[in-house]
Amino acid sequence: MRKARKKTVVVQAYRLGEDSRVLEEMIAEGEIKVRGDGRYEVFSRETGDKTGEIVHEGDYIKLDSSGSPYPNSAEFFEENHRHLAAEYYEQQSKPVEIWTYGDPPCPELRYLIEHGRLTIHEDDPEKYFQALLWGTELSADKDAVIVFYRIIKDEAGRITDADFNFVAGDEFRETYEILD
Repeated sequence: MRKARKKTVVVQAYRLGEDSRVLEEMIAEGEIKVRGDGRYEVFSRETGDKTGEIVHEGDYIKLDSSGSPYPNSAEFFEENHRHLAAEYYEQQSKPVEIWTYGDPPCPELRYLIEHGRLTIHEDDPEKYFQALLWGTELSADKDAVIVFYRIIKDEAGRITDADFNFVAGDEFRETYEILD
């Protein structure tokens, strides 16, 4: 696997549950659905239009380079961003492992597939990768990048869990840099 990290960039982000004209517009346009129980559904580029990614009040919504919303847990966001002013934050990135179509299979990818956490659909290039993430079925096209945020191994070095997500290929190329 290769390593990458987010470029140091300034992003717009909004905390769910706080007053924000932008959040109100996303709710009105159906990009965010208020569930009424302290949870929200966020319709990111990877969700399609049936069910959104499930997030909680206090989590953050960032806008990707196309203006689409995507969620970050409060814990992750606050650990990896520095507040500048208003809705602007500087993203502070740590190296992550990545896998793209065409890379040799790696143990982390095999783990996800063998444990039913990731499925690959050769017959559907637009929904090539599918996984249950953020409480809903997410899909990404063949051009997407699988980003591993955390890989957990036991004392013998066997993978026991992995935190991952999909990043659309164009978004990855614009906002990440490959590390040597």
